[in-house]
Amino acid sequence: MGKILDYIRLSFFACGLLLGVQIPAFVSDFGQALNAQLVEANNAIAPFQKDAKKYFNNDLTKLIKHYENLGDEIVGKGANHIQTLSQRQQTLAKAVDAFSSSPYLFTLTSELHTIKQQVWQRFEGQIILKTDSITAAIIFAIIIAFIAELTGFLLMTVIKRTYHRLDGACE
Repeated sequence: MGKILDYIRLSFFACGLLLGVQIPAFVSDFGQALNAQLVEANNAIAPFQKDAKKYFNNDLTKLIKHYENLGDEIVGKGANHIQTLSQRQQTLAKAVDAFSSSPYLFTLTSELHTIKQQVWQRFEGQIILKTDSITAAIIFAIIIAFIAELTGFLLMTVIKRTYHRLDGACE
């Protein structure tokens, strides 16, 4: 029975290693997705920034207000779209900066759920053997093995107590 438990323990450790080595790959893919989204947002807002630079001393807000004040409903809606593009570009620029300073923490705590979900949907397991991958894998493996060991211990304790109660009740 002891050998079986050892193999189970090793299996949990190995699974933890395999899962842990994926963390840096996901973080890397998330960073690449953030950068790609920022490039897209910069390209979308660029023509309006060019107009703002040419006519409004590089003030995009003045360009938006100009569009809103023209009295044309369609152009006014266009101003809303420009504002949305500008906000998206600013949000993504801040996100890329935050990711650059602390990629793991930012990936874990960011509110960019749509981008995370897109990355997760197309994420394929990768094994990138760099220092951070190996470190993450070992830490994750130890945590998984510890949780499995603790769960097994608690389960065995409950089973033994239940058995002793039933055995005592039968006597």
